[in-house]
Amino acid sequence: MVEAGVLVPLPTLAEDAGRIGVLLQKYPQMDLGDATLVALSERNPRARLITVDRTDFSVYRRKDGTPVPCVMPAG
Repeated sequence: MVEAGVLVPLPTLAEDAGRIGVLLQKYPQMDLGDATLVALSERNPRARLITVDRTDFSVYRRKDGTPVPCVMPAG
C-alpha cells in the first residue's frame, strides 16, 4: 500500500514534541504513539488514521476541538 501511494508514512518533527507533551498531559490514558498520531493528524488535516482503537480515538481531539478522522474496521 505504501508503494502504491495509498498509505503515506509521515515523519514526526522536532516541533511536534511540545504538542505531544500537551496531549500526554491532557489525556492520562494516552501513550506516546497515540499522541504522535494526533499531532500528525493536526499537521495533515485531510489524512485519515486507520485504527482499531475505537475507545481511545473516539475521545481524543485535535487542537481545534475536532475529532481525529479515523477509519475503524469492524471488529
